[in-house]
Amino acid sequence: MKYRYLLTPVLACCCTLFACKKSEGTLTPVIRSSFSFSARDTSISFPVDLAFIQDVSNTQTTLISGQYADTSSKTGSISLRVIGDTTGRYRGDSLLVTYVDASGRSFHNTKDSSNFAQIDKFPKKSGSLVSGSFDCHVVNGTDSIRLSGGSFSAAFQD
Repeated sequence: MKYRYLLTPVLACCCTLFACKKSEGTLTPVIRSSFSFSARDTSISFPVDLAFIQDVSNTQTTLISGQYADTSSKTGSISLRVIGDTTGRYRGDSLLVTYVDASGRSFHNTKDSSNFAQIDKFPKKSGSLVSGSFDCHVVNGTDSIRLSGGSFSAAFQD
């Protein structure tokens, strides 16, 4: 009977240690996507960034897009479409850029020879990151914008 009072805290301590046993499961890496650039001296960043391989008229293309979440009150988006699905620098007819500003106006890239999208990493595994950089001049009628210092890291969707 006198050991009963001593045994209760010891059993409670053992139960606590057993309940706090370290999990031996594997950790799932957190994928951090980003899409940022400057337009008219304003830094712009989109939190929802995805990359897809798509066939367009029997041509394999890669679409890399950035936008706000559907639940956001902010508007705007950007998409870079390149002809191909590998790393490298895309320009000229191999590049199509569409930028929608905060007021909903749509801009498209010009044939400016300095426009480019550079894909540095393209693992082609669902959930992995496609990353690179871009710099592009886009127009809407007579209005034009330089999208400069652009970088992206977008989750690949298989």
